[in-house]
This record gives sequence, structure tokens and C-alpha cells, in this order.
Amino acid sequence: MTTINLVRFGGAAIATRARHRMLPLLALALAHLTSAPMSAQSPVVTQSPVVTQSGAVQGFASSSLRPGDALRVRIWREPDLSGEFTIDENGVVTLPKLGAVRAVDESVSALKTRIISSYATYVTQPVEVTPVLRVRVLGAVKTPGIYKVEPAMTLGDAIALAGGTTSTGSDNRIRLIRDGQTLDVALTPNATLADSPLRPGDQVYVPERSWLSRNPGAIAGAVSAAATLLWAIRRQ
Repeated sequence: MTTINLVRFGGAAIATRARHRMLPLLALALAHLTSAPMSAQSPVVTQSPVVTQSGAVQGFASSSLRPGDALRVRIWREPDLSGEFTIDENGVVTLPKLGAVRAVDESVSALKTRIISSYATYVTQPVEVTPVLRVRVLGAVKTPGIYKVEPAMTLGDAIALAGGTTSTGSDNRIRLIRDGQTLDVALTPNATLADSPLRPGDQVYVPERSWLSRNPGAIAGAVSAAATLLWAIRRQ
């Protein structure tokens, strides 16, 4: 075999080995680009929500309020008896006519029934009692913080109170955090708080969209670069 043929044979062998070595690296790079890493702020531990005997997910109607939450009382034609009243650090809410009422030792549903029944002693008009919860809205929202929400509001409404999602936020993957753990439940912005597993003290977390969805041109660029590199290797 001539020297020229040896050189050509050796170059082809080197190119073949390089091509075989590059393919796994390219595949790994593409896999990395298409992966959707979880935000560093997002909890990684999950837990299942509490389920009642009927099979429904337990929400705040069957849980108790906490200090800092409030009750909104509305009595028709009785503005002096109506208003929003905050539960103090001792778990007591002070209501007109009723005075100090313990508000943290029973379910929201039972508390409302007891207050309405107590007001029946003083007024004949309809009494409306609405729980007002303090909820933390965190993650990819414009103004994370603590906001007051009501049962008729949706998760989207709660996020709107925090200024809405940022340009990188994903409101179709809302997470509910309780005691530092993410609940294993599916939530959508249209879900009302009354029908959700939200409970007093929970956090509504909006995660970021995946890197790929935030950079749609990256995969096209990566594929183009990979194709160019493979074409160059095959020409050798």
C-alpha cells in the first residue's frame, strides 16, 4: 500500500471514529436543550391532599381559619353590623353585637352556621358570612406576596392580585404548597377557590415555563448546528 493510500485510509478511519464519538455528544446536547428543569424555588417534595369519606378533596370549607384571616359579615340594612373583621393572634374575632367569637377551633362551614345562628337573636334580616383568607402567591408572578381571597374567586383571580404571571411564568401548571410540600393535585386558573383543595395557610405557586418554551429558536439552532457538523464530518 502506498504512502498516499495509507494517509487516506488513516484519515477516513479518524473521521469515522470522530463521527461515532460526536453522535452521542450531539444527542446528549439535544436532550439537555429539550429538558424542562424545575425552577430552583419550586419544592421537590409532594404529598397527597386530604380526602373526605365521600371522596372529595378537602378544602377550606371543612378546615379551620387561622389568625390573620378574616370574616366579612353583611346584614341587609344594617351597615353598623356589617364589615370585614380580622381574626387576632389569639384566634378570636370581635363582631358587632356578638363580641369576641372564637374562630379557629372549628371548620369554616360550622363557624359560619354558628355566627348566623347567633345573629338571629338580634336581627331578622338575612346574614351573610364570607371567609376571607390570606394566601401567599409566589413564583413567576410580578408582585409575589400575601393577598386576601374569597371562595368565589378563581386561582386566576388570586394570581391577578399578584400582578399576573411574568413573561416566563406558566399559569397552566399552578401548584399548591402546604407546609413546604407540593400537593399532588391538578389546578387550572379557572378553578374556583371553593372547589379547589386550597386551605388557610397554603401557598399558590406559579412555576416558570421550561427553558425550551421560553427559547423556541434554540432547538432549531441546535439542530441546524448538529446537521452542519455531521455534514462536515461526512465530507472528510
